[in-house]
Amino acid sequence: MRNQSLRFIIGLFLCLGIGAEATTRLNWQSLPALPESSEGIGQPGVAGPFVGVLSGGDIPLVVVGGGANFPEGLPWETREDGTAPPKIYHDTIFVMERADGEWRWLDGRWKLPHSMGYGAAVSVDGEVICIGGESKNRPVDGKQTRELFDSVFSISWVGGGIEIDTEFPSLPEALTSPSAAVVGEKIYVAGGDAGQGATTTFLCLDLAKRMDTDWQWEKLPNWAGSPRVMALSVGQSDKFWLMSGRHVHDGSVDLLKDVWSFDPSSEQWNRHLDLPRCVMAGTVVASGNAHVLVIGGAEGELFRKLDFGFSEAIARAMADGDQAEASELERQKLELLNNHPGFSKDVLSYHTVTDTWVSLGEIDGLSPVTTTAVDVGDEIIIPSGEISPGIRTRQVLSLTFSRDRAFGGLNYLVLVLYLGGVLFNGYLFSRRMKSTNDFFKAGGRIPWWAAGLSIFGTQLSAITFIAIPAKVFATDWRLLVGQFGIVIVAPFIILYFLPYYRKLNVTTAYEYLEQRFNLFVRLFGSVMFMLLQFARIGIVLYLPSVALSLVTGMSVDMCILAMGVLCIVYTVMGGVEAVIWTDVTQVVVLAGGALLCLILIPFQIPGGWNGMIEIADQADKFRVLDFRWEIGSTAFFTVLLGSLASNFVSYGTDQAVVQRYMTTADEKSSARSIWTNGILVIPASFLFFGIGSALFAFYHSHPEKLDPTLSNNESLFPLFIVEQLPAGIAGLLIAGVFAASMSSIDSAMNSVSAAFTTDFYRRLKDKVSEGDALSVARKATVSVGVLGTAFAICMAHSDIKSIWDQFAFFLGLFGGGLGGVFMLGIFFKRCNGFGASVGLIGSGVLQFLLITLADLNPWFMAFTGMFGCVLLGLVASMFGGKPAREEMV
Repeated sequence: MRNQSLRFIIGLFLCLGIGAEATTRLNWQSLPALPESSEGIGQPGVAGPFVGVLSGGDIPLVVVGGGANFPEGLPWETREDGTAPPKIYHDTIFVMERADGEWRWLDGRWKLPHSMGYGAAVSVDGEVICIGGESKNRPVDGKQTRELFDSVFSISWVGGGIEIDTEFPSLPEALTSPSAAVVGEKIYVAGGDAGQGATTTFLCLDLAKRMDTDWQWEKLPNWAGSPRVMALSVGQSDKFWLMSGRHVHDGSVDLLKDVWSFDPSSEQWNRHLDLPRCVMAGTVVASGNAHVLVIGGAEGELFRKLDFGFSEAIARAMADGDQAEASELERQKLELLNNHPGFSKDVLSYHTVTDTWVSLGEIDGLSPVTTTAVDVGDEIIIPSGEISPGIRTRQVLSLTFSRDRAFGGLNYLVLVLYLGGVLFNGYLFSRRMKSTNDFFKAGGRIPWWAAGLSIFGTQLSAITFIAIPAKVFATDWRLLVGQFGIVIVAPFIILYFLPYYRKLNVTTAYEYLEQRFNLFVRLFGSVMFMLLQFARIGIVLYLPSVALSLVTGMSVDMCILAMGVLCIVYTVMGGVEAVIWTDVTQVVVLAGGALLCLILIPFQIPGGWNGMIEIADQADKFRVLDFRWEIGSTAFFTVLLGSLASNFVSYGTDQAVVQRYMTTADEKSSARSIWTNGILVIPASFLFFGIGSALFAFYHSHPEKLDPTLSNNESLFPLFIVEQLPAGIAGLLIAGVFAASMSSIDSAMNSVSAAFTTDFYRRLKDKVSEGDALSVARKATVSVGVLGTAFAICMAHSDIKSIWDQFAFFLGLFGGGLGGVFMLGIFFKRCNGFGASVGLIGSGVLQFLLITLADLNPWFMAFTGMFGCVLLGLVASMFGGKPAREEMV
C-alpha cells in the first residue's frame, strides 16, 4: 500500500507542468522531377541509378546517373512481333543544384562510361564512387543477354562539368545489386550477384592508399548470415551496417530481416535486433550520431507470390492438364501486376546504441525502391526509382525533420532568476575586491568546507553533468575507475605539494618552479597551464550551449556568445570569493537534480528499478573491469594509470585548484578541503554513471522519444531534462548546468588571469603597483573569456565524437608534461633546471609523436606525458650540472 501511494505521488509529480510531448515530424517536399531521358523515349524515371552528392563549392549538387526502365511497354506485355518490351539501360548523368534555397536540374547532359545500372554508389569528399552494376543488350532471338561489371569509377564536378575518373582498382569479380557504404576512409561492399545468384562477398577499399601502386580491394571475413542481393548498407557510429535483402535459392526466396554490424577496429561482425519487416531494395541513410533511417523498401511477399507462387501453381496446373486453371492463374497474375499496390511507405528508425526499431511515419508521395537516399546536410533527397514492378517515377522527394519542444514559461522564469542570482552574487562580492590578494586568494577568508565544495564543483562542471552520462549511455562503466584517482592521489598532494605552496605563500603554483629550477621552467609551465584552461573553457562553454540551443531553438553559436559574455561580466566583478560561493550553490543544485533524475527515471520504465537494472545489465552497461593491456582502449590499467596522472595534474599543478588551497586560513584547512572533495567524488561518480545507465534503459524502453537528428550524445541528458521532467524542475536543472559551467569557466578565467598577472606581468615588469596589477588582472580576465568563447565556437563546428574524451585529450596534451616537471622538482633531488626544461619540451614532442603514430586512448595521454617528462628530465639532468635550490626539495 505504501509503495502504491509513493508511485501515485511521484506519478502525479511527473505530470505537473510537463509540456506537450516532443515528437519528430517528417516534412516531405516534392522537388523538380527528374528530366526525361536524353534519348527522348517513352516512360520517364529510372531504377537502379548511381546517386550521390558532389561538391560544387558552396552549392550542393545531387547526381543521378544511368539506371534502367521499360520505355517500350511493360515487361509482361507482348508486342506485335510476339516479343516482350526490352529493359533499356541508360548512360545519361543528370545534375541537380540548390541555389538560393531552390533546387533545379542543370541543362547539361553527361555520360557514364557505359549504359548501366544496379551498381552501388557512395559519396566521399565531394565525389561519387560507382561500383559494379549490370547492363543488357537489345534482344537477340527474343532474349536479352546480361553483362555484369567489375568496374569502379568516380564522378566529380570540375570546372562546371562532370569528370569521370576510371583509375580505380576493379572488383575481384563482377557484381550487380551489391550494397556499399563508407566508414572513415574505407569503402565497404557487401553481397550482390556475381552471375550465379546472391553472394556473401565482403570487400574493402582503403581510400587512404589511393596513391599507392598496390592499391586494391581487400577481401574481409563475411557475416554469418545468408547471402543477399538488394541489401541496405550504411556507415554509422564508426561501423558498417548491413541489413535485409533477399536470397533466391532452390526455387524459393528468403526475405531477410536480419541486421549486422562490422567493426573496422576489431574486424568482427555482430548481429542486432531484426527489422520489423523485410526492406529489400529500400533506401537507407545515417541520421545524427546514432540513428539509421530506413525509408520504404519492399516487404517481398508480392515478389514471392508473383515470381514463385504463381509460377509453381501454373506449372502444376499445366502438368495436370488443367488449362482452365492455368489460364485463370495467368489472369490473376496479370491483374496483380497491373494493379500492384506499390511498396511500403513506412519510415523506420534504428538506434545503434539502444538496438531498437521504431516507426517515425510514412512517405508523403510515391514510395520508390532500387534508388539511393542521399544526405545533403540539412535534407535527405530520394530521386526517381521503381514504384511497382516495371514502373518507374520521375518523382524527387526531399525529407527534413522538425521537433516541437515546449520549455514553458515557468522553466524560463526559473532559468532567468537563477542566472540573475548568480550575477547578483558576483556584484555583491565585487565590493570586496580591493587588491590582487582579494581577487585571486579571497584574502584567506574561505572556510575549508566551502573550499572543498568549490574544488569539487570546479571539477564537476558541465563535463561531469552532461558528458559522463552521455559516455556511459554509449559505452559502459569502464571509465569509473578513473574517478577514484583523486582518492589515491590526495595523500601525496597533502603530504608533498601543499606544504610548499603554503610555506612559500604563492599566488600561482608556477612560482615554485622558478624557485626550484629557473624562470624558463616557470614561464613554460604557466603557458602550458593557460593552454589547458583555454581548452577547458571552450569545452565547458560549448556543452551547456548545446543544451540551451535545444531548449530555445537559438543557434549554438548565439548561445555560446551569450554565455561567454555573462561569464566575462560575472568573473570580472566577483573575483575568486564569488566564484567559490557560487560553486557551493551549484554543487547542491546539480547533485540534487541528478539524484532526482535517478529517482524519477525508474518510474517511467516497465518493471521500475529492477526493470531498469535488468535492461542495462543485459546490454552490459555495468561493465567495469577489463584487464586487457591495450593503451588504445578503456581497459582497467590504461584508465587507472591515466587517471592517476590526470588527477596528479589537476590537483597538484592546476592553478584553478591550487588557488583554492590558498583561500583558506591555514594548511590544515587546505588539507580538509582536499579530503572533502575526494570523499564527495565517490558517491558523485556512482550517481552520474548511474544516470548514464538509467538513460539507456529509459530510451531503450521508449525509443520513440529519441531525437534522430541529435548530432552528439552530449545533448541526450539535456534533451531528457527538457522533455521529460516537470516544469520548474527542468528549468532549475538547466539553470544548474549553466551555473556549473559559469562556475568552472570563471574559475579558469580567474586562474589564467592570476597566472598571467603574477608569472608574466609582475615578474617581468619593474615596480608594479597594486592598482595596476588589479587592472591588468581584470583586462586579462576579459581577454581569456573572449579567446575561450572563440575556441568554443570553433568546437561547435568540429566533428567531436565525445566531449569527455576531448577533454581528456587536452588534459594529457598540455597537462602531462606539467605534472611531470612538478614531480621532478618535488621527488627527484638531483634534477636541475636544464633537465626540467628538456623534460617539458621533450614531453610535448613525445605526445605529438604518440598522437600521430599510435592509437592512444585519450585517458592514457596524461600518463605518457608525465612519464616522458620525468624520464627525459632525469636523463638530461645528468648533463646539466648541479641541481638548483636543493633546499627546495
